[in-house]
Amino acid sequence: MTDIEIFNQVTDVSTLDKKQIAKITSRLPEYKRGSALIGHSTSQSSYSLQTMQMISDSPLSRMKQCLAQIDKKYKAIQEAYYKIEKKKLTVERLSKLTDKHSRLTVQEYSSQIEGITISMNTSLREIGMFQDMYDSIKKNNNISDNWDEKDYEEQEIQNMIRKSFRLAIQDIMSTGRVSKACVEYWEQLGIHPSLGALMTENYLNFVNKKIADEKKAPIKFMYDFLDQMAEEFKDAHKSALKRIGLDELGSEEFMAKGATKSQ
Repeated sequence: MTDIEIFNQVTDVSTLDKKQIAKITSRLPEYKRGSALIGHSTSQSSYSLQTMQMISDSPLSRMKQCLAQIDKKYKAIQEAYYKIEKKKLTVERLSKLTDKHSRLTVQEYSSQIEGITISMNTSLREIGMFQDMYDSIKKNNNISDNWDEKDYEEQEIQNMIRKSFRLAIQDIMSTGRVSKACVEYWEQLGIHPSLGALMTENYLNFVNKKIADEKKAPIKFMYDFLDQMAEEFKDAHKSALKRIGLDELGSEEFMAKGATKSQ
C-alpha cells in the first residue's frame, strides 16, 4: 500500500471531512517530489558559506570539514542500507503469510523502505556536493594531490591565529572588550593579550573611519587584517612551546604520510 492509499483509508479523523482529506491526498505527490529534491535540512549554499568550519582561513581546514561531512553522510548511508535490507527480509518472509498483522507489517515496512531510500539518495547527493567542494578548494589553492598530515599541521598555526583575531573582532564589536576565552587563546599561541587587543582595536578604528568617510568597508579589509596577523605572529607559538617544554608541535615522526591512494 502506498502513502496515498494510506491517506485514502483515513476515516476516523473527526476534525477533517472527506473533501479536506482528498485535497491533502491530491497534493502528496508534489510533497514527495519536492522532498526528494530539497527535503534535506541544510541547503548547499548554507553548507558552503554559513558554517564556521567552511569559513576557516585554512584551505586544508576547509577540506578537512568536507571530509568530515562526507564521512558523516557515508556512515548514514551504511546504516540506512542495512536497515533497508533487514526490512526487505522481513517483508519477504511475511509476504507469504495471510494474517492481518503480517499484511500490515509488510505495508508498514514497504512504506518505510521508500522513505529511507529517499534519505539515502539525499545523502549520496550531499556526498557528491562535498566531493566537488573538496576538489574545488584543493584546485583553487594549488594543493598537491599528495598532501599529508604534515602539510595540514604546518598551516594550522596560522589558521589558529586568524581564528583568535576573528574572535577578538567579534568580542570587541559585541562587548567592547576581548573575552577571557580570547585572552587564553592568544596566550596559548604565544601572543601577548594586550598587544593582540591593541592591534584589533586599531583595525576596528581604521574600518570605522572608512565607513564614516566613505560609507563602505569591503570584507577584504577583514581578510587582509587576519592575514597580516597570521604573518606577524606565525612564530609566536614557539615561546609557548618552550614554556611547556615541547620541542615541536606534535610529533613529526608519527604524522600520517605515505598513502596517496585508498588502501
